Amino acid sequence: MLGPRVLVAVLGVPLLLGAAVKGGWWFLFLVLAVAFIGLMEFYRMAGRLKVKPLIPAGLVGGLLFIIAAYFNNGPAAWPGLVLTVGMLVFFLALFPRMTPADVAVTILGSWYVGGLLAFLPLLRLLPRGVEILILTLIMTWANDTGAYFCGRLFGRRHPWPSLSPGKTWAGAIGGLMSTLAVAETFGQHLLPFFSGWVLAGWALLTSIAAQAGDLIESGFKRHAGVKDSGTILPGHGGILDRFDSLLLVAPVVYYYLAFFLTKME
Repeated sequence: MLGPRVLVAVLGVPLLLGAAVKGGWWFLFLVLAVAFIGLMEFYRMAGRLKVKPLIPAGLVGGLLFIIAAYFNNGPAAWPGLVLTVGMLVFFLALFPRMTPADVAVTILGSWYVGGLLAFLPLLRLLPRGVEILILTLIMTWANDTGAYFCGRLFGRRHPWPSLSPGKTWAGAIGGLMSTLAVAETFGQHLLPFFSGWVLAGWALLTSIAAQAGDLIESGFKRHAGVKDSGTILPGHGGILDRFDSLLLVAPVVYYYLAFFLTKME
């Protein structure tokens, strides 16, 4: 239903953009809230696959990724590595009866949701991070919107019917074109020191990562036998249904822009 989708977007987009501009604790708490709900959705789906993740440990680990990134103000690899090793030692020392599958799914959830969302505060900590984060969000939404409407209007061929029958080549192309248009239109105003080619590369990577993130989550849902990851967002499903694209976009954009910003110093 289009009505609830539009209503959620009208209410949610200003909230996310406002938190991105405000920064500080407001932004941290919003990302933590999104991660907490997303982790619960992930582990709920995992439970349908006959594995038993240690949900409390997975939640703590996933949220610590975000907190460590927020306060570390550096590459995400260091706190991520320390936290991952810490979780493994924790499992082996205190829960020796956990199966390898249980351990793997617990850590996967922490990384997939918390570890990838940790790149949102890292993006904001880059030079001109507010503008970078805002443009990243807008481009991700442009890709999703363009893919949705172009797929519905012109979609005929399905590149991955067994994984996500709703995805079409027309939708993929429409998402890419929408992302490019937003990057070149808004990017020149928000970040004028980036050339058109850098913005185009940013848009291309954003569109590819967004659509890959959507397919990954579709694969999780298909294996779990569910249509949506949750029901918290009317017309959209769960938090993972709405943020699946951004999960991959955030780290891809972070390392892409970190490279160019380093070259410009």
